[in-house]
Amino acid sequence: MTSNTAATTRDTTVQTLIDFAPIKVWSMVVTIMGDLCRAPGDALSGQVLGRLLEEMGVTNQTLRVALHRLKRDGWIDAERQGRGSLYRLTDVGRARTEDVRPIIYASAPPTPRRIYLVLGDPTHPAAQFDTTLPDEAITLAPRMALSPVNVPESFTEPLDTRPLPDWMITQIAPEDLLQDYRRLAALLAELHRAPDDPLDAITLRLLAFHHWRRLRLRHGDLPDLALGDWPGGQARREITRLLGLLPRPDLADLSEMCQPSAS
Repeated sequence: MTSNTAATTRDTTVQTLIDFAPIKVWSMVVTIMGDLCRAPGDALSGQVLGRLLEEMGVTNQTLRVALHRLKRDGWIDAERQGRGSLYRLTDVGRARTEDVRPIIYASAPPTPRRIYLVLGDPTHPAAQFDTTLPDEAITLAPRMALSPVNVPESFTEPLDTRPLPDWMITQIAPEDLLQDYRRLAALLAELHRAPDDPLDAITLRLLAFHHWRRLRLRHGDLPDLALGDWPGGQARREITRLLGLLPRPDLADLSEMCQPSAS
């Protein structure tokens, strides 16, 4: 009975998350390393990475290509360990990971604050206007943007009490982003128990968190500030619940569960 339950869990949830959206293997490795390797000295063996990615349908050859890219781009370092390798985030890779950690692990929406309509000088090039905008601003049209912070170099008007028109909402949160968040929130809302197999559980955690991370890093705080209880907020609640349901494993336990089965 237990094995049938585990098989059902794999067929209906893990596979659904594998099929949810195309997975870039190098990006998935970044998700795995960032989620599991929290301390500066933490490392994952090639065997563990290989087993986790195998559970997601990724071949060893594809993983090797991804690891080579991440080493070349300065994300990870490799250290020989017997016949295999240990992989760690570099200082640069760890810094990049820490930069986004408050965003992707936040269990609550950002603190409410003003949104500004920003207008640039029409006699200046639009590209010059764009350079004055903060990273979280969204360009609506040439020399027109929304920003969660004031832009002193331009004319700004707070939009706190004004309902936003549909065309502006579409710019803040495009329909494809909304649809992906709706799908992810609905899928995660169906998960109420951890799989019996601990390897299934960590695979489920990593896949779900990877899709959340990929979507959340597509945008800044503006959708949360402007749209109220929007699909991204619903997905945040569900991923927060799931991360509690499927806690991060101890690295020693993870290494043990990824050992090859005895023949």
